[in-house]
Amino acid sequence: MRQDETGAPEKAATPNMLAALAAPKVKQADTPEVFLATLSDALKASDDVDVDLAGILSDHLLTVTPHANAVGNAKAAIVALAAKRAAPVDE
Repeated sequence: MRQDETGAPEKAATPNMLAALAAPKVKQADTPEVFLATLSDALKASDDVDVDLAGILSDHLLTVTPHANAVGNAKAAIVALAAKRAAPVDE
């Protein structure tokens, strides 16, 4: 058995390890609508994703039949969100 840089023996990958890595972690969606809805919900529920930005992505881009100007509309919504957040808070 070979050794790694630290001098410890290297463990060979077993078929069980490879099968576990190759196995899908999430159940596959049946339709594009289900996939996009699940993705949208997952983004909105994630603590690591901005909820407002996830909403914009869901509304404009994560649709089966996006509007012809979906990217432009999403960009405008993102710019509006950025302007709102950059505006000074009135006290």
